[in-house]
Amino acid sequence: MIVRKEFLWKAVVMSVLGTTVFLLAFEHGHSAMGYRYLKSRDYDKAINAFSLANNKSGLGLLFLKRRMYEQAEEKFSQISDKKGLGLVHLQKREFAKALKNFEEENDYAGVGLVLCSQHRFKEALEEFKKGDDFTASGHAYMGMGQYSKAIQIFDRANDYSGLGLAYLSKGDREKARYYFNKNKDYSGLGLVALNEGKFKKARACFQEDNDVDGLGLLALNRGQYNLALKYFKEANDDSAIGKVYFKKGNYALAAKYFKQANDYDSLGDMYYSLRAFDKAHNYFLKVGNKVKALQCLREKKDKLLAINYAQKAIGEGEMVPELRLQLGEIYRNYDMFNEAEKQFREVMRMDEMHEEGLFYLGRLQFDQADYTLAVSTYKSLLSGYPRTKFKVDARIALKSIETLTGLLSKNNK
Repeated sequence: MIVRKEFLWKAVVMSVLGTTVFLLAFEHGHSAMGYRYLKSRDYDKAINAFSLANNKSGLGLLFLKRRMYEQAEEKFSQISDKKGLGLVHLQKREFAKALKNFEEENDYAGVGLVLCSQHRFKEALEEFKKGDDFTASGHAYMGMGQYSKAIQIFDRANDYSGLGLAYLSKGDREKARYYFNKNKDYSGLGLVALNEGKFKKARACFQEDNDVDGLGLLALNRGQYNLALKYFKEANDDSAIGKVYFKKGNYALAAKYFKQANDYDSLGDMYYSLRAFDKAHNYFLKVGNKVKALQCLREKKDKLLAINYAQKAIGEGEMVPELRLQLGEIYRNYDMFNEAEKQFREVMRMDEMHEEGLFYLGRLQFDQADYTLAVSTYKSLLSGYPRTKFKVDARIALKSIETLTGLLSKNNK
């Protein structure tokens, strides 16, 4: 496990904004045209259409999407649009002001988004339940590492940016790129490019969306720490500032900023990297990330403790496929191959994790020298998922099997 390169929370408001624009596009006349132009990123035409319709809410959304916060706040203030003002303050990480506006509107979804941005994911889910609106709850599940559940929610909501973020978190760049492209989400595409080490492309994408946080992330990944701090301070992003100090090896300052941001996941990642597994485990439990909590127990080399925790967590019904993969790996590492195979086959029964289950099963069969079965499994993976993130590993395994079986054949002659 490593500390992720992507700071996905910076994209919460923009992802929700994409869905909001889609829903509002059913209005009529110039306003409807404005929302369509906004969705397609034709901003000049959108401004003209909203101006003709005297639609200050539409203009506010446009300025917000362009991260022109003063102009957005002015338009929303003119019509006392509390939800719009809440979104502006949320994007600027002015959480108290955002919360005040959302609470005045009894906007539970907005309150939930504030809590998500503060890394208070369990509380956020309670707010989403109050409003009987789970459209944005995928972000809470994302923060808790429950990517499969987040994907289901984003899919129902046609939230392409949300889907892109979830797939990127799972390491599936191709799907992430596909969904970001569908939504013309340049910040998201910048994250994919950055994850691939394509720095020039990442910069162009972040600049296209006026994404200060993205530019900070780019600077951080290039080792330009002072520049990264400049951008992150401009974005008022304590969690990102903490990541800069973490990269610099200043763990005390990193912990300070992570705590200010309630970013227990990053605190857990930091202590995990320092091999302080008990501390890391406790922070992952605070954020509700049971998979990472289990990974800490795996590293402590306490087989029974890890297995018992995994079985209990699976019984609670959250993050089940991800936990089964981890449990299967525990069994594999202790040569409990039959138990490992049962877990991987259970994962394969779940559509959203079938690809992962296939790869882990193939690797298990390879470890057991069941080369015929391993070849069949790896070929099923490559044919069923031509763009699988496991493509390189699967091809290396197939080549190794070809070499090994060739040597065995020669020795038997």
